[in-house]
Parts: sequence; C-alpha cells; structure tokens
Amino acid sequence: MADQTAWPAADEAWLERYRRSIAGKHVPAAVLEQRERELLEAVRAADMPAIELFGKADVLAAEDAAELATVDEEVRESLGGGLRPALREVGHTLMGIGIVAVLIMFARHGWTIDLDLALTLVAAGVTIAFVGWTVTRALFASGRSGGAVSALVAAVAAALAAIATAAVLGADRIVARDVPTPLLALAMLMPGVTALVLASRMPQQRFRESWDDAQWLHRFRGALRSRLVPAPAAQGHVAELEQALAAAGTSAHDEFGDPVVLARQVAAADRVARTRRWWVSTVAGTGTPLVIAALVLANQSWGALTIPISVVLALAGLAAPVVRWDDRPWAKGA
Repeated sequence: MADQTAWPAADEAWLERYRRSIAGKHVPAAVLEQRERELLEAVRAADMPAIELFGKADVLAAEDAAELATVDEEVRESLGGGLRPALREVGHTLMGIGIVAVLIMFARHGWTIDLDLALTLVAAGVTIAFVGWTVTRALFASGRSGGAVSALVAAVAAALAAIATAAVLGADRIVARDVPTPLLALAMLMPGVTALVLASRMPQQRFRESWDDAQWLHRFRGALRSRLVPAPAAQGHVAELEQALAAAGTSAHDEFGDPVVLARQVAAADRVARTRRWWVSTVAGTGTPLVIAALVLANQSWGALTIPISVVLALAGLAAPVVRWDDRPWAKGA
C-alpha cells in the first residue's frame, strides 16, 4: 500500500520551497503539519501538480504565514520567550565573535600564533560583554527589568575586570608559543557550535501557567516597556487590566493568558512604540557597521583587506535605513 503521507516525487521540490519560505514565520508546528496534510489531500484529489494547483510555493507560504502565524509562537521563538531562543542567540553571538577572531588570527599570524595573556584577557572581556548584552536583552524582553539590570551590571563588571587586568599585566606575556592556528580556531568556535546544538535539541518552550496576579501585572508592564511602549501608556494598560480583573473575579492568567504574549499584542497596536522600535533598529543597523568599520581602519587589523572590509561595512550601514524605509510606521497610516 502506498504511503498516504508521502508527496508525489514531482511535487517534492515545490514542498521543500514552501517549507523554506514559511520557516521562521511563527507558524506553530502542529498547525503547519495540518496545513501540509490539507495541501497534500488537495493535490491527490485534483490529481495535478502542486505548482498548477496552488501557484508558486513562496507566494502561498506568505499567504499562509499571514493567516496561520500566532503571537504565542513569535514569543516562543524570540528573545524573551525562554531559554531556547536565548541560548540560540548566545550561540550566534559566540560564533560571530569566533569567526571574526579566527579570520584576524589567520590574516595576522598565519598558521601558528603566540598566545599573549593580555590579549587573551581582552578577548575574554569583549566576549563577556557581548554575551552579557544578549542575556540582558533576553531578560528585558521577557519583562524581567530587574534581572536585566543585574545581568548588565555583572557583565560590564566582569568585562572591565578582564580588560583592567590585561592593562596591568602589559604586553609580551606569552603563555604558549607556536600554537597551531587551526587548533586554536576550533577551540574558539566550539562554544558557539555547542550552544547552537543544545538550542536546536531543546524541546519547545512551554509558557508558565502558575501566576500571582501582582507578578503577572508586573511582568506585563515590563514586557510593554521592553517593546518601547511609553511609560504612561503602559501604566494605563495595567490599570485597565486591574479594573477588568476586579470586575471579572478571575486570575490574570486565566483571563488574559501569558503576560508577554498579551504585551506583544498591545505593543504591536501602539504606533508610538512601533515608531520607537523602528528608529532603534534603524540607528543600530546603521551605526554598528559604521563603528566597526572605523575600528577596523583605526587598528589596521586585517592587513591588505582592511580597506575592502571597511568599505563593505560602511556600505552595509548606509544601506540599513534604505532597506527599512518602507517599514517606517508613520507612512503606513496606522
């Protein structure tokens, strides 16, 4: 008997493109699985290729994503949704730092390198700062403003301690000579790879179900502020919910669900918050590459590649506002 869940061989490429196009669009796995069953049943019933029945896979995926995506899934898969997305973001951060460091090592030292203790401490301090910033963002996005401040202070203190120690030690304190660069590169990339593998193997995040109303409202307000909702507006939303809970006589979680999910929905409808987020992301997307390009030029870390890399980074920074211009909230009339 033929496998009723298997797609016709002629439609496998179409299905793969559909899956690639809808991946990361915040459609729950169970919903996507059901949608694929519906599409397969339609293909079998019509006895015609999927491309003829549904049209282009990416177009259908975009339409399905707009209809099937949920805020719950968006929260689960983004910073603020739990350990899994935070660990994935840490992994990406470590991989980015590791790749840049490896390329610099090969460009400046070739196949062997002498390990300088001061430079190692500086690199550790920079890594701590970046990872700490990622953890801070994750806590802030989940509405834990107090935890975010604590994480940021701890990361800054640790990074400054590492850099200050390096300054005291000074240069030319070699801890190992003629270390093979490929071996060191593997060691530097391994933490990022490990974090990404662990994140990919973690089960889907489940929302917390046991809440005290005061904790729920505090987390809701924190999540609103993390989405840059103005403080008076955030306090107004909290007051409205407090009145609704007093009238309903039920718990906040039973009445409104997860506080971060509700905060995302409210923030998405707040034009001021959307405008603030657009400006923050655009300024960061423009300023970060420009600052890195300036540092590359100042340090001459890449040898003959310094100018080309600086130009690419500068162009990336200047392109950010152009790419994001159509997404500006005040032009959408809502």
